[in-house]
Amino acid sequence: MIRGVFFAIAAGIVIAMQSVFSARLGEKIGFFGSNFFIHGTGFLLASVLLFFFGKGEMTLESLKGLNPLYYTAGFIGVLIILSISQGVSSLGASRAIVIIVVTQIVFALIINVAGLFGELPIDLTPSKVIGLLLMLSGVLIYQLAK
Repeated sequence: MIRGVFFAIAAGIVIAMQSVFSARLGEKIGFFGSNFFIHGTGFLLASVLLFFFGKGEMTLESLKGLNPLYYTAGFIGVLIILSISQGVSSLGASRAIVIIVVTQIVFALIINVAGLFGELPIDLTPSKVIGLLLMLSGVLIYQLAK
């Protein structure tokens, strides 16, 4: 569990940094050019990590039988970078990221409750609804604060 919390915190940090970096990059070289650059350099890093740390888990055999929807993950990654960089450029980092995170939480809840994409369905309890409403209230207060 500690490992998961560590990586979740690390993800939050690098997503915030990457969001700003991709917005600034997009302002200089264009959003499609920055998307290409980001995914190109990401491909290089992923290739090095796979080469040095991969344990043979990625084989043609392992790719067979996957839900065809999962093959769109790379395309979705391009849309993520494009959307984040546009949002940060238009709204600023903190406002855009707050909206992004709340949207992720709401959509993740829908995915979990409905059992979409192979997730095990969970119950939508009153405490989860209250927690979600508290988060949304916090975002509204944050967005309206001067």
